[in-house]
Amino acid sequence: MRLNIPTSRRLFVGAFVLEGTQYRNAYLWGAPLRGSSSSEPCHCQNSARSHILLSMKIVILGAGLLGSLIASELIAENKDVVIIEKNSNTARSIANELDCIVEEGDGENIETLKAAGVADADWFIACTGSDETNIVSCGFVAENFKNVQTIARARNPYFASFKNTGKKILGVDYIINPEAETAESIARIIFRGMSPEIIDVKEAGIQLRRILCKKEPRFVHESLADIRARIGQDFMVPAVLREEELTVPNGDFVFEEEDAAYILGEPSILDKLFGPCKDTLRKFSSIVILGAGTVTTLLLKELGMRQLSASAGSQRNKGHDKGALSLLGNPKIKVIYDNRETLKTLSATFPDIEAINHQLSDEYLIKEENIGSADIVLCLTSEQSINILSALLAQDAGARRSLALVTNDLYSPLLYLLDINIVVNEKTVMSGAILDKVRKAKIRRLYSFPHNEYELIEIQITSSFEQLGVEIRNMNLPKGFLIAFVIHGGKTYIPTGSTKLFENDLVGLIIKKEHIGKLESVFGA
Repeated sequence: MRLNIPTSRRLFVGAFVLEGTQYRNAYLWGAPLRGSSSSEPCHCQNSARSHILLSMKIVILGAGLLGSLIASELIAENKDVVIIEKNSNTARSIANELDCIVEEGDGENIETLKAAGVADADWFIACTGSDETNIVSCGFVAENFKNVQTIARARNPYFASFKNTGKKILGVDYIINPEAETAESIARIIFRGMSPEIIDVKEAGIQLRRILCKKEPRFVHESLADIRARIGQDFMVPAVLREEELTVPNGDFVFEEEDAAYILGEPSILDKLFGPCKDTLRKFSSIVILGAGTVTTLLLKELGMRQLSASAGSQRNKGHDKGALSLLGNPKIKVIYDNRETLKTLSATFPDIEAINHQLSDEYLIKEENIGSADIVLCLTSEQSINILSALLAQDAGARRSLALVTNDLYSPLLYLLDINIVVNEKTVMSGAILDKVRKAKIRRLYSFPHNEYELIEIQITSSFEQLGVEIRNMNLPKGFLIAFVIHGGKTYIPTGSTKLFENDLVGLIIKKEHIGKLESVFGA
């Protein structure tokens, strides 16, 4: 059964569907939609010819937390999205919430896949709660629809080993493991000093800081143009948060005391202009991890801990990354969990950790294990409520920095009120990892600003870009494109009007999600 969104909502976003023939997000350039009948095509009549822009089409299996988030992100980018959902109540609910088609049925059924239009899709993303369903359905799509690329979410730790190998498994182009992506994200935060001021932007070679203007008196009541003229041109302010509203400032923008400014530039330049982040932990001696699940195991690998593996009845040293550990100051790592057997297995694999069996809900845990003396406390249990409370208690007891792992948005309204140093949302991490695969033109999301409207995007310039070697001021880029940085020959530049783009350059842009479709058409696939 196919559930369509109400016609009025479809017309509002300029997308329409004809019975038997699906027009992929036909965007109307300055003309009203005419012909509401399901048997009549759309016409645009403000010019001599009609313009229909065919969008990328993505079919998503599963309308749970992750599937609905990915769908909403892609819809915001003007992608053509179809969701397949087995549960009739969930299908009906999501059809009312999102501007897309929802096909009620089983993703492992060929007739359901055909009805959802998988045959002419660019991507098939399987993100149900079942690894087996996700992998089997992707394999089924790969077998029957040869030109469709597939992504499967799989929680089994076995699949984490295939990350970044480029291998196609069981017909699946990309297997995304939530725990592996989350562990990698947490490791990046640790290596970058666990500073609440520094925002993780992956490996772009740049740093994004969030500073309060009342702590930077050079900004208060001054325009951005005057500040850059006085301080220097080697940084950019791509966004300002004022009274919970995000603004992309121009040169005339005047800062107020309560504003939060986002500062972008090379780390060494930002240190020179604004000083090192006071809250950054360059070296530390102790890390406490609450929880001994898959995320903890993968994080210990990311941190370079020495590993042993069972081989032919004996233990074999798998080695470790001494360089990574030395960057952190060779800290002692303590793992606390309430399951003795799990801890035994973990400590057998990582013999250098201190494994402690203690009930995580024990009111005396923080005091008895002296958690308040730790440099970093990572709350990585499977219970997000325990993670949030433990992070708060650890901070209150004196820990220099705490991090709480949450799996969804259940506590999002509270998290804005709580003063937890760092919160990592597994669902958001997964959504970002999948979107990085799906987007055209070698586009990668580096950071989503508050309220999820603007993004910092990194794009690689290819030979198909028609304005290679042209100065930015002469490119006539669409309105709303802000070029924030250019990485050329391994060096990062804050661009000026005379900056030119060349093949293989990495370019950072601040852009609204709704404009990402334009970005793909401007820079090519």
